[in-house]
Amino acid sequence: MNEKTPLKFNNGKFKIMAIGDIHAPFDLSDEETRLKAEDTSLLLNTAAERLKPDFAVFMGDMGKDDDEEKTREIIRRITAPLSARNIPYGIVFGNHDPECAIPKERQLELYNEVYDNLYVYDSVPKITGVGNCNVLVKDSDGKEDILNLWFADSNNLYDDRDVSYYDILHDDQVEWYKTTAAEIIKNHNGRVIPAAWFMHIPVREEYNLTHKAKPYELPWCVKGFGKREGGYYVKNKSVDGYLGEDPACSEFNSGIFDAWKETGDVKLAVFGHDHMNDFAGVTDGIMLAQCKTAGFHVYTDGGNSGVRLITFDENDVEHFTTEMHRFKDFGLKIRCLGPVMRNFHDRQVINIHTLSWLGGGLAAAGAAVYGIKKLKDILK
Repeated sequence: MNEKTPLKFNNGKFKIMAIGDIHAPFDLSDEETRLKAEDTSLLLNTAAERLKPDFAVFMGDMGKDDDEEKTREIIRRITAPLSARNIPYGIVFGNHDPECAIPKERQLELYNEVYDNLYVYDSVPKITGVGNCNVLVKDSDGKEDILNLWFADSNNLYDDRDVSYYDILHDDQVEWYKTTAAEIIKNHNGRVIPAAWFMHIPVREEYNLTHKAKPYELPWCVKGFGKREGGYYVKNKSVDGYLGEDPACSEFNSGIFDAWKETGDVKLAVFGHDHMNDFAGVTDGIMLAQCKTAGFHVYTDGGNSGVRLITFDENDVEHFTTEMHRFKDFGLKIRCLGPVMRNFHDRQVINIHTLSWLGGGLAAAGAAVYGIKKLKDILK
């Protein structure tokens, strides 16, 4: 049971800042890694200060080390922008968090020990994963529950790699959601409370937000992942944001999306995992939104690392707004990237290199033709 002070709306609004995969290391002894950590900290501090969220969520793959005290220091570093402003927060574990020598159960305790404003807890320890829970949010008067936040552990790698590389929710987790959601509705006299869902690995329904690239769309396409490998895809016109890589989903459907539709509470599902994606689109009445990395320690989208802000209005909770706020948007100066990645995002860089290669090839061909022509003139 979570004993924290109930969350509530603030002057009619409730703002959530979702923080994508940071992958923070402990060792900052070399200059490049130190600068990456400083730029990540600059982004998080600036976002927390300017956006003034009521709640924050780390979307998994936060950072790890084999030593508990070093892991504690990593947690202290990445939560510092929140603790300095007394911002309550939650976490969902990513696929790399289990690779730490410290069990996820202990990692969860460390987060609470380092900054005890953590609202995520392990509501049913016997089911798969760690940190599966829900947190209700009250109206500005603190009287009525009007928003529900779900947090789920999407696990790591699937046992049978021939079936799927990435894991996702297990049957007992889906059943936990259904049972708990039914209890919430019953406890609120049959009222379905609008909800947001936070999880690391995206659901397969994100593929509904993309389509196979037509020839003229190839400059904006991404290569398919998993069973979509060999195909090239772009996002649908109705989808906002940036598709920088094909969603790295599980190869099978866990059934959680259908459970959301059947229950009718989840209006928004937010994911991490894909470091360059920050698109958001609606399928079957549910918005699926990606958070790209909020750091620079892993492959990134140039200077576009950022956070996602979701704003709920208590007068119309189901119709929220969400947008990305990127490093460049804040007018910050990037120190950890070179001049190319500092000024261009990943696909622009790829296109520049491609054009350079093509240009070089054309120039070489032109030089060869010119040389042959000159040789013919000499031999005449």
